[in-house]
Amino acid sequence: MARTRLAFGSAFALMAVGFTFMAGYAAQARLNPAVIAYVDLEKVFEGLDSRKSSEETIMALAQQVEDKTTTMQEELELLQAELESLEPGSKAMESMNDNVISVAGRLRAYQKYAGLVLEREQANDLKATYDEIRKAAQVYADKEGIDFVVMNDAMVPMNPSDSAGTLQQIASRKFLYANPTLDVTDALIKLMNSSNSG
Repeated sequence: MARTRLAFGSAFALMAVGFTFMAGYAAQARLNPAVIAYVDLEKVFEGLDSRKSSEETIMALAQQVEDKTTTMQEELELLQAELESLEPGSKAMESMNDNVISVAGRLRAYQKYAGLVLEREQANDLKATYDEIRKAAQVYADKEGIDFVVMNDAMVPMNPSDSAGTLQQIASRKFLYANPTLDVTDALIKLMNSSNSG
């Protein structure tokens, strides 16, 4: 009986020492507060020198599309004018009418195709720029000892067009307030522009 009490007493003593040790370890292993900074993503996009170059490329492509569309429209107008001068029901009119329908169909098909190409180019460009911003944010954060770089959506103005739209805008927001001293937008733009120029 005495041995049983001694065994229980020893076990409780060991458990108490173990809990004390664990509590002390947990106190020492407490995590440091996270360091957070934020960026205005729209301002970053607008401030990048690389964006100006890619926008010029897309504008040049859009101009090519517009030029070709104008040429095809002029061709169609000439054919329509010639069609009106032909005798109704004649073989020449039937042939010209087929030409008009063919050119009009090619014009519509080209406009649709060109619109898709332009949209795809813009989407690819936006994604590539976003990926570059993410990489640069990681480089900047590692250098400055920052744990999180987040997008500050509180800086984007709201458009209160109607109550449903306004509620949707409010619901999609994640920030109510952000301390201006945590804004690293300009520093990130500077880093990215300097790395692209070198």
